[in-house]
Amino acid sequence: MPLITLDYVYVLDGKNEKKVLEFSTHLLKGPVNKDSLFVITVDGKSMQPVIQDRALVVADLSQKIVEDKGIYLVYKDDKMWIKQAKQEARGMTFVSINEAFSHLVYEEIDVRVVAKAVLSFNTL
Repeated sequence: MPLITLDYVYVLDGKNEKKVLEFSTHLLKGPVNKDSLFVITVDGKSMQPVIQDRALVVADLSQKIVEDKGIYLVYKDDKMWIKQAKQEARGMTFVSINEAFSHLVYEEIDVRVVAKAVLSFNTL
């Protein structure tokens, strides 16, 4: 069973800890560029219940073409956000899944798409 191993930095309470995430390639759905994968830790509840606060997300830097209902890392206002793409009459927007954060809506023209989320792991 082929494995992918990615290094990442886990930040908690201002402390950085270098960690390794190892997982089977069988968990990946669809084509990815294995050389473009990286791991981030989600900080916030705006994507719950799909992606939990403190979850690890594997993202692919090579995938920047936005597809409806895909989940992307986007850069806006000097911050990285994780949002779901939503096709609307006025164009593509990026939204939160959690209704409590429905006010966080970003127009595609106002963000820079960094990567597509391809896998997530909830931490216990």
